[in-house]
Amino acid sequence: MSPLSRTFWGLSTPAFVALLALGAVQLALQVTALIDLAKRPVVPGGRKWVWAIVIVVGGLVGASAYLAMRRSAIGVPVGTDDPQAGGEAARRSALDKLYGPDRRP
Repeated sequence: MSPLSRTFWGLSTPAFVALLALGAVQLALQVTALIDLAKRPVVPGGRKWVWAIVIVVGGLVGASAYLAMRRSAIGVPVGTDDPQAGGEAARRSALDKLYGPDRRP
């Protein structure tokens, strides 16, 4: 056992490295989530301070929850002409590109 890992609760070297890697991932996710939260004008639920507490206190789970909620809240309302949103004009345009214009009487 190396002297470094012996000082951290008697963990083996691989366990210590895995714990260190998990801590780095958690810190990176939390920083990413906080930066995104600061840049975003509107957040799911409407209150930035609540999300900031969730991210900081919740750690890996809180940051992951924010990023998942943020991702599901992004989008264009259904019914617009954006092809990703599934609007009527977008549907017709896609069908015309695939099969040609509709020439039924």
